[in-house]
Amino acid sequence: MSVRTTATLTTVDLLWDTTDMLDALAARNIAQVFRLVQRATRASQTTLGVATGLSQAQISEITSGARRVSSIDVLTRICTGLSMPRHARMTLLLGEREPAPDLAGHQLGTAVRDQCADVSAIYSSRSDFMAELPPQALFDHAADIRAAGLSLNLICQQYGDNRLLRLLAAGTRLRCLFLDPAGEAIRRQEREDDYPDGHLSALTELNIQNLARRIRDRLPADARDNLVIGVYDESIRANVLLIDGRLCVVQHYLPQMRGVDCPTLVIERSASPSGLYPIFDEMFNSLWERSRQL
Repeated sequence: MSVRTTATLTTVDLLWDTTDMLDALAARNIAQVFRLVQRATRASQTTLGVATGLSQAQISEITSGARRVSSIDVLTRICTGLSMPRHARMTLLLGEREPAPDLAGHQLGTAVRDQCADVSAIYSSRSDFMAELPPQALFDHAADIRAAGLSLNLICQQYGDNRLLRLLAAGTRLRCLFLDPAGEAIRRQEREDDYPDGHLSALTELNIQNLARRIRDRLPADARDNLVIGVYDESIRANVLLIDGRLCVVQHYLPQMRGVDCPTLVIERSASPSGLYPIFDEMFNSLWERSRQL
């Protein structure tokens, strides 16, 4: 049995594979998470506080239910301080998990880890992700890029026009799938994110027109088919970026949280048919089939 150790706290791996713990993580019930850790390790509230960067008083309020933790930054500190393994960290940050298979003990942990084995990194926010993997690092040498999301700012606003022109002229294929700026889904998203009516629609329409006029119209005639633009009108759950059939970046949308503040997953395709890459690959393909090309 392996253990994970911080300067002040040791936890047992199997703790993170129990049904009680996975349920608490998925519900972001930090009070229950702390109670389960204390039960397994006999750690005091002071020890938990030192490990997670919280005061003993804050730990007491959380454990008693008087304070609820919702900040991604604090959740990330708790992940690090308690030395959560990757599958437990992802369950907490995403706030969801797959139904537990009919297995017990360590077999459950192995099954969960196998399902997420191709996740190579989790960032607590898109800004943290961008600091580690800027657009140039993602796109400069790519041969095939597929992107589905809302306004696709990573491509349209944060990657230089001249770089994109050179990339497409050299043969890179780019498919961009935007949330339809004239559709109902984008209006629902504006209401959910508390934006003024038309805010996201205008931004998305601007990105689409700029991509068509500043990029596609300036490409050599024999390269214009390398850029294909489409729109869809369905509730958005995530931005999905797939590069060269090997790398996937998933940026989730969470209720009442700006997209830039939401967690980001980096997934590297593995030889195994399990994992998350095939799920998001199929998600893009299915959306593309239902989309309308411009």
